[in-house]
Amino acid sequence: MAGRDIRRTGFILACLVPGLVLYLGLVIVPFVRTIQLSTFRFSGLSTKMVPNGTENFQKLWESEQFWWALRNNFTILVVVAPILLALSMALAHAAVGDSKLARGMRTVYLFPNLISLVAAALIWRAVYHPTVGLLRSTGLKGPQDGWLGDLNTAFPSFAVAFIWVSMGFYTMLFCAGLAGIPAEVHEACELEGARGWRKYLWVTRPLMWPVRRVAAVHVTIASLGVFALVNVMTEGAPSNRTETMLNALYRMMTIEGSFGKAAAMGVVMMCITAVSSSVLWLMFRKNPLEGRR
Repeated sequence: MAGRDIRRTGFILACLVPGLVLYLGLVIVPFVRTIQLSTFRFSGLSTKMVPNGTENFQKLWESEQFWWALRNNFTILVVVAPILLALSMALAHAAVGDSKLARGMRTVYLFPNLISLVAAALIWRAVYHPTVGLLRSTGLKGPQDGWLGDLNTAFPSFAVAFIWVSMGFYTMLFCAGLAGIPAEVHEACELEGARGWRKYLWVTRPLMWPVRRVAAVHVTIASLGVFALVNVMTEGAPSNRTETMLNALYRMMTIEGSFGKAAAMGVVMMCITAVSSSVLWLMFRKNPLEGRR
């Protein structure tokens, strides 16, 4: 028995150690290093690092760019993401079934995901172009400075592009969840007279709980990690109205040459991610179906 236990322990360690080493090297060490760099003034072009305590965090606190980036990311997370998930759920319901509409939906809803994110950003920048854009050609002149150049329309215009680019993935995810609900459940609901909104609220929605949890986690990560789309479309303009935290971090490193300030932004982002993850855990810690058994 002792020899068998030793072999079993050795096998478990052989499986765990490589993953732990990778996690340590790719997550823990960079996390600690980022916290360390956030307390230095460092340009990234030399080895000279000047300790400055919490000065980088104070600069962030006093920076209008930081507050706009924080506001925009939270707006995406709290306002845009729920709209995205609701529209994706509606499209998923429309794509389920054997009707012509459903077959057509299944054909086209993944089109935005077939092109790269950079290409999608260029497409939407062309759509919003103030002189030769698609909206201009259809008669929607919009603001004088263009949809992406006006302070009031820049962020909503970007949000529309974000929803368009992201909707295909979540629609596919919800379609898979809806397809996993047994047909007998739908038949029983119809026999009991539960249809439409009542059927979704009391039957479909609880049964979709695992899929909704995955969608919530993914959309939170996507909302806090918006970069390529905004960097190509607007670069944070006008006046930081479309700035995001990751884009601000990138600009601090490449344009300002302030690696310490960028590291401080990274620490703030990690804290926000940790808090968001905790909130998600509290919201989705238990399947509502388990409480009815």
